[in-house]
Amino acid sequence: MRLYTIQRRNISLMQSTPVAERDITLDAARGVAICAMVAYHLLFDLLYFGVTGLPPFFFYLAYPIAGSFIFIAGISLHLKSGSAERRLDRQGYYRTFLIRGGKILCIAAAITLITWIYPHKGCIVWGILHLIGAATILAIPFLRLGRWNIIPACMIIVIWLIFFPISGPDYLIPLGIHSPVFYTLDYEPLIPWFSLILLGIVYGSFRYQGEAKHKNENSILRHLALFGRHSLIIYLIHQPVIIGILLITGMIVI
Repeated sequence: MRLYTIQRRNISLMQSTPVAERDITLDAARGVAICAMVAYHLLFDLLYFGVTGLPPFFFYLAYPIAGSFIFIAGISLHLKSGSAERRLDRQGYYRTFLIRGGKILCIAAAITLITWIYPHKGCIVWGILHLIGAATILAIPFLRLGRWNIIPACMIIVIWLIFFPISGPDYLIPLGIHSPVFYTLDYEPLIPWFSLILLGIVYGSFRYQGEAKHKNENSILRHLALFGRHSLIIYLIHQPVIIGILLITGMIVI
Protein backbone atom coordinates (compact mmCIF):
# COMPACT_ATOMS: atom_id res chain seq x y z
CA MET A 1 0.00 0.00 0.00
CA ARG A 2 1.52 3.31 -1.10
CA LEU A 3 -1.11 5.84 -0.20
CA TYR A 4 1.01 8.32 1.66
CA THR A 5 4.69 9.28 1.44
CA ILE A 6 6.89 11.75 3.23
CA GLN A 7 8.85 12.84 0.19
CA ARG A 8 6.79 15.87 -0.75
CA ARG A 9 6.29 18.62 1.81
CA ASN A 10 3.62 20.80 0.24
CA ILE A 11 1.05 22.54 2.42
CA SER A 12 -2.19 20.75 3.19
CA LEU A 13 -4.16 20.51 6.41
CA MET A 14 -3.31 17.06 7.64
CA GLN A 15 -1.10 15.49 4.99
CA SER A 16 1.55 15.94 2.31
CA THR A 17 1.21 13.28 -0.36
CA PRO A 18 1.70 13.05 -4.13
CA VAL A 19 -1.64 13.26 -5.87
CA ALA A 20 -1.13 9.94 -7.65
CA GLU A 21 -0.84 8.10 -4.33
CA ARG A 22 -3.73 9.68 -2.43
CA ASP A 23 -7.07 8.25 -1.45
CA ILE A 24 -9.50 10.48 -3.34
CA THR A 25 -12.36 9.61 -0.97
CA LEU A 26 -10.43 10.86 2.05
CA ASP A 27 -9.42 14.03 0.20
CA ALA A 28 -13.05 14.55 -0.83
CA ALA A 29 -14.19 14.17 2.79
CA ARG A 30 -11.68 16.82 3.79
CA GLY A 31 -12.94 18.98 0.91
CA VAL A 32 -16.50 18.75 2.21
CA ALA A 33 -15.26 19.73 5.67
CA ILE A 34 -13.38 22.80 4.43
CA CYS A 35 -16.36 23.94 2.34
CA ALA A 36 -18.61 23.58 5.39
CA MET A 37 -16.12 25.58 7.46
CA VAL A 38 -16.00 28.41 4.91
CA ALA A 39 -19.81 28.55 4.82
CA TYR A 40 -19.98 28.56 8.62
CA HIS A 41 -17.44 31.36 8.94
CA LEU A 42 -19.23 33.44 6.32
CA LEU A 43 -22.43 33.31 8.38
CA PHE A 44 -20.46 33.83 11.60
CA ASP A 45 -18.81 36.96 10.20
CA LEU A 46 -22.18 38.36 9.17
CA LEU A 47 -23.36 37.81 12.73
CA TYR A 48 -20.13 39.10 14.31
CA PHE A 49 -20.30 42.38 12.40
CA GLY A 50 -24.00 42.82 13.09
CA VAL A 51 -25.19 42.30 9.52
CA THR A 52 -27.67 39.58 10.40
CA GLY A 53 -28.94 37.46 13.24
CA LEU A 54 -28.81 33.67 13.50
CA PRO A 55 -30.71 31.10 15.58
CA PRO A 56 -28.95 29.82 18.73
CA PHE A 57 -28.41 26.31 17.32
CA PHE A 58 -26.15 27.79 14.63
CA PHE A 59 -23.15 27.85 16.98
CA TYR A 60 -23.43 24.11 17.60
CA LEU A 61 -22.66 23.47 13.92
CA ALA A 62 -19.04 24.35 14.67
CA TYR A 63 -18.56 21.11 16.61
CA PRO A 64 -19.27 18.56 13.85
CA ILE A 65 -17.31 20.66 11.35
CA ALA A 66 -14.24 20.85 13.60
CA GLY A 67 -14.73 17.24 14.63
CA SER A 68 -14.63 16.06 11.02
CA PHE A 69 -11.26 17.76 10.47
CA ILE A 70 -9.82 16.25 13.64
CA PHE A 71 -11.12 12.76 12.85
CA ILE A 72 -9.69 12.95 9.33
CA ALA A 73 -6.39 14.13 10.83
CA GLY A 74 -6.29 10.91 12.86
CA ILE A 75 -6.89 8.83 9.73
CA SER A 76 -4.12 10.71 7.94
CA LEU A 77 -1.74 10.08 10.83
CA HIS A 78 -2.43 6.36 10.56
CA LEU A 79 -1.64 6.43 6.83
CA LYS A 80 1.44 8.54 7.38
CA SER A 81 2.62 6.15 10.06
CA GLY A 82 2.37 3.15 7.75
CA SER A 83 4.30 4.93 5.02
CA ALA A 84 7.02 6.23 7.36
CA GLU A 85 7.40 2.85 9.04
CA ARG A 86 8.16 1.17 5.71
CA ARG A 87 10.62 3.80 4.50
CA LEU A 88 12.47 5.07 7.56
CA ASP A 89 14.41 3.88 10.57
CA ARG A 90 13.16 4.64 14.07
CA GLN A 91 14.81 8.05 14.33
CA GLY A 92 13.51 9.09 10.93
CA TYR A 93 10.04 7.85 11.88
CA TYR A 94 9.93 10.00 15.02
CA ARG A 95 11.49 12.98 13.24
CA THR A 96 8.76 12.87 10.59
CA PHE A 97 5.97 13.49 13.09
CA LEU A 98 7.96 15.92 15.24
CA ILE A 99 8.69 18.11 12.20
CA ARG A 100 5.15 17.74 10.90
CA GLY A 101 3.61 18.72 14.23
CA GLY A 102 6.13 21.50 14.75
CA LYS A 103 5.30 23.10 11.39
CA ILE A 104 1.58 23.08 12.15
CA LEU A 105 2.24 24.56 15.60
CA CYS A 106 4.30 27.36 14.04
CA ILE A 107 1.40 28.23 11.74
CA ALA A 108 -0.95 28.06 14.72
CA ALA A 109 1.32 30.43 16.67
CA ALA A 110 1.13 32.90 13.76
CA ILE A 111 -2.67 32.72 13.95
CA THR A 112 -2.49 33.48 17.68
CA LEU A 113 -0.33 36.53 16.99
CA ILE A 114 -2.54 37.80 14.17
CA THR A 115 -5.77 37.39 16.15
CA TRP A 116 -4.13 39.05 19.15
CA ILE A 117 -3.55 42.11 16.93
CA TYR A 118 -7.04 41.92 15.40
CA PRO A 119 -9.70 41.43 16.59
CA HIS A 120 -7.77 40.96 19.89
CA LYS A 121 -10.94 40.20 21.84
CA GLY A 122 -11.38 36.46 21.46
CA CYS A 123 -7.75 35.92 20.41
CA ILE A 124 -7.32 32.29 19.32
CA VAL A 125 -5.01 30.86 21.97
CA TRP A 126 -5.66 27.19 21.27
CA GLY A 127 -7.65 26.53 18.12
CA ILE A 128 -7.93 23.63 15.72
CA LEU A 129 -4.42 23.99 14.26
CA HIS A 130 -2.90 24.17 17.75
CA LEU A 131 -4.71 20.95 18.57
CA ILE A 132 -3.72 19.14 15.37
CA GLY A 133 -0.08 20.24 15.66
CA ALA A 134 0.18 19.09 19.27
CA ALA A 135 -1.80 15.91 18.57
CA THR A 136 0.54 15.00 15.69
CA ILE A 137 3.40 14.88 18.19
CA LEU A 138 1.45 13.38 21.10
CA ALA A 139 0.07 10.64 18.85
CA ILE A 140 3.52 9.14 18.18
CA PRO A 141 3.33 6.48 20.94
CA PHE A 142 -0.28 5.68 19.98
CA LEU A 143 0.19 5.15 16.24
CA ARG A 144 1.36 1.55 16.50
CA LEU A 145 -1.53 0.63 18.79
CA GLY A 146 -3.89 0.77 15.80
CA ARG A 147 -7.42 -0.33 16.72
CA TRP A 148 -6.47 -0.61 20.41
CA ASN A 149 -6.59 3.18 20.54
CA ILE A 150 -10.30 2.75 21.19
CA ILE A 151 -9.38 2.23 24.87
CA PRO A 152 -7.51 5.53 25.51
CA ALA A 153 -10.04 7.36 23.32
CA CYS A 154 -12.91 6.12 25.49
CA MET A 155 -10.96 6.96 28.66
CA ILE A 156 -10.53 10.57 27.52
CA ILE A 157 -14.25 10.86 26.74
CA VAL A 158 -15.21 9.38 30.13
CA ILE A 159 -12.85 11.77 31.95
CA TRP A 160 -14.35 14.69 30.05
CA LEU A 161 -17.93 13.64 30.78
CA ILE A 162 -17.30 13.08 34.50
CA PHE A 163 -14.91 15.88 35.47
CA PHE A 164 -15.32 18.70 32.96
CA PRO A 165 -15.75 21.65 32.82
CA ILE A 166 -12.93 22.47 35.23
CA SER A 167 -11.87 25.98 36.23
CA GLY A 168 -8.20 26.58 36.72
CA PRO A 169 -5.18 28.63 35.65
CA ASP A 170 -5.09 29.67 32.01
CA TYR A 171 -1.75 27.98 31.37
CA LEU A 172 -3.78 24.75 31.31
CA ILE A 173 -5.89 26.00 28.39
CA PRO A 174 -4.49 23.28 26.05
CA LEU A 175 -5.98 20.64 28.35
CA GLY A 176 -9.41 22.27 28.49
CA ILE A 177 -8.88 23.88 31.91
CA HIS A 178 -9.14 27.66 32.15
CA SER A 179 -10.44 30.58 34.19
CA PRO A 180 -14.17 31.39 34.09
CA VAL A 181 -13.53 34.62 32.17
CA PHE A 182 -11.58 32.95 29.36
CA TYR A 183 -13.03 33.84 25.94
CA THR A 184 -11.84 32.86 22.48
CA LEU A 185 -13.23 32.64 18.97
CA ASP A 186 -11.98 29.08 18.46
CA TYR A 187 -11.16 26.47 21.08
CA GLU A 188 -10.41 22.76 20.68
CA PRO A 189 -8.55 21.53 23.78
CA LEU A 190 -6.86 18.14 24.00
CA ILE A 191 -9.60 16.96 26.33
CA PRO A 192 -11.86 15.79 24.72
CA TRP A 193 -10.72 16.43 21.12
CA PHE A 194 -7.62 14.24 21.21
CA SER A 195 -10.01 11.30 21.50
CA LEU A 196 -11.15 12.02 17.92
CA ILE A 197 -7.55 11.83 16.72
CA LEU A 198 -7.29 8.39 18.34
CA LEU A 199 -10.63 7.31 16.88
CA GLY A 200 -9.39 8.41 13.45
CA ILE A 201 -6.36 6.14 13.93
CA VAL A 202 -8.73 3.32 14.93
CA TYR A 203 -10.86 3.85 11.83
CA GLY A 204 -7.80 4.05 9.61
CA SER A 205 -6.49 0.74 10.97
CA PHE A 206 -9.74 -0.94 9.91
CA ARG A 207 -10.31 0.95 6.66
CA TYR A 208 -6.84 0.80 5.16
CA GLN A 209 -5.47 -2.72 5.09
CA GLY A 210 -3.42 -4.29 2.33
CA GLU A 211 -3.32 -2.49 -1.00
CA ALA A 212 -4.66 0.98 -1.67
CA LYS A 213 -8.33 1.32 -2.44
CA HIS A 214 -9.09 1.86 -6.14
CA LYS A 215 -9.53 5.47 -7.10
CA ASN A 216 -13.06 6.67 -7.75
CA GLU A 217 -13.27 8.71 -10.96
CA ASN A 218 -16.53 10.45 -10.00
CA SER A 219 -16.17 14.08 -11.11
CA ILE A 220 -17.80 15.46 -7.97
CA LEU A 221 -15.34 13.56 -5.80
CA ARG A 222 -12.44 14.85 -7.91
CA HIS A 223 -13.51 18.45 -7.42
CA LEU A 224 -14.07 18.01 -3.69
CA ALA A 225 -10.72 16.24 -3.41
CA LEU A 226 -9.04 19.28 -4.99
CA PHE A 227 -10.34 21.42 -2.13
CA GLY A 228 -9.24 18.75 0.32
CA ARG A 229 -5.68 18.67 -1.00
CA HIS A 230 -5.36 22.44 -0.48
CA SER A 231 -7.40 22.69 2.71
CA LEU A 232 -4.71 24.38 4.81
CA ILE A 233 -4.23 27.17 2.26
CA ILE A 234 -8.01 27.62 2.08
CA TYR A 235 -8.22 27.62 5.87
CA LEU A 236 -5.54 30.30 6.18
CA ILE A 237 -6.90 32.69 3.53
CA HIS A 238 -10.67 32.23 3.69
CA GLN A 239 -11.33 34.63 6.56
CA PRO A 240 -9.30 37.52 5.09
CA VAL A 241 -11.01 36.88 1.73
CA ILE A 242 -14.50 36.82 3.28
CA ILE A 243 -13.89 39.98 5.31
CA GLY A 244 -12.32 41.69 2.29
CA ILE A 245 -15.37 40.91 0.14
CA LEU A 246 -17.72 42.16 2.87
CA LEU A 247 -15.70 45.38 3.10
CA ILE A 248 -15.59 45.92 -0.67
CA THR A 249 -19.34 45.36 -0.99
CA GLY A 250 -20.00 47.76 1.87
CA MET A 251 -21.77 45.16 3.99
CA ILE A 252 -19.44 45.85 6.92
CA VAL A 253 -17.29 48.72 8.12
CA ILE A 254 -14.27 48.15 10.35
